[in-house]
Amino acid sequence: MTEQETQQELLTRFELVEMMVKEGRRSTEYWGWTFVLWGTAYLIAIAWSYWLRQPDIAWPVTMIAATIITIIVATNKKRAKPQTPVSRAIAGIWQAVGTAIFIYCFAVGSSGHAEMHTYIATVEILLGVANCAISLVLRWRGQFLIGLLWWISAVATCFVSMRLVMPILVFDTLIGFLGFGLYLMYRERRDRRLRVQHA
Repeated sequence: MTEQETQQELLTRFELVEMMVKEGRRSTEYWGWTFVLWGTAYLIAIAWSYWLRQPDIAWPVTMIAATIITIIVATNKKRAKPQTPVSRAIAGIWQAVGTAIFIYCFAVGSSGHAEMHTYIATVEILLGVANCAISLVLRWRGQFLIGLLWWISAVATCFVSMRLVMPILVFDTLIGFLGFGLYLMYRERRDRRLRVQHA
């Protein structure tokens, strides 16, 4: 193999990697609605646990409802869009972290060992892990910043008074779920419009 053929092969591989990263970003944009759904579920659970009766069931009911809605909508959306290795990796990260959060919250909540600072901080750390892992796969600074926001908030949550724990979680939810989800949905619509214009 000549030096020119080697360079061409490297260039082809690089272009393939770039194409996979772009497809991964498009896949993340395609699932932006899940960020909005889960952000809404978090805000409903927070409001329910503070202002309505039976606060102990607020989180389990809203999280189970959000999970069911996600499964139903995701099943229908998967049929419309073929999966790629990158999209499967991203889905795998979210499924693993989502399962870890569910197991942790169920175990801590039902055992009666929930201390609000560490309980919320642990969830924030896990959400930071998912966002940062995906940002590294996709080489996407924006999602890395969202992961960093969750991690910084986890540290802050451990050091603030009890009355500031929920405002930090609300802020994270507004930026890390709702804001990022709406941004992804905007990007998806814009990209779709551009593809139609160039077709």
